[in-house]
Amino acid sequence: MEDFYPKPDEALKKRRLVEYTTRFIEPLFPDDRTIRIGDIGCGYGLFLDACKRSGYTHIEGAEQTEAYVTYATQELGISSIECADIFTYLESKKDAYFDIITAFNIVEHVKRDKVQYLLSLIQRKLKKDGMFLMEVPNADSPLGIHTYFTDLTHEFAFSRKLAVMLLKNAGLTDIKVMYQPMRKNVLIKIAQKILAKVVGFDYQLMFSGNIILAGYKK
Repeated sequence: MEDFYPKPDEALKKRRLVEYTTRFIEPLFPDDRTIRIGDIGCGYGLFLDACKRSGYTHIEGAEQTEAYVTYATQELGISSIECADIFTYLESKKDAYFDIITAFNIVEHVKRDKVQYLLSLIQRKLKKDGMFLMEVPNADSPLGIHTYFTDLTHEFAFSRKLAVMLLKNAGLTDIKVMYQPMRKNVLIKIAQKILAKVVGFDYQLMFSGNIILAGYKK
């Protein structure tokens, strides 16, 4: 995993900081900076770093690769990431422990027969009105299928219909569906929109590599 996902350089860290802050934290997170945020499969800790920079004081997470945890501790000053399996980590927490749980590009690595249990476990660990935020490869898109097949540890990609159904089955409601940003090149975007219209697909659904879902515990 360390070879496949090398340490982030400064350009990537800056890009992720802007992305996480403007696309997720500012529009979706509450103003209360004392809420408890847990990021599972948090890699090098870039999302938790964005939360910290936004003023959130109770951040923690789980990551199975020790080198990633060491990086987060030494380079980002985040010492609240456990080197642990995400199931073990979540099961160790009391129910209704988190206000927000996030999982960026991790659920697609979970064995198929454990995905529904994971989502139900996440729902249990959320407080009332808590939010689960998930990003996974988009099976409705050729770009998402490409993403799926570029990593041998991917178990499967998620169509919109499947992802929404799984979150609902786990007891999450008011599900919001978003997509990874499209290409910035205007000519490519126009060509993609024309092609999507010709085949009868939604533009974002067809040309976004990842699908992002936010579900709430009511």
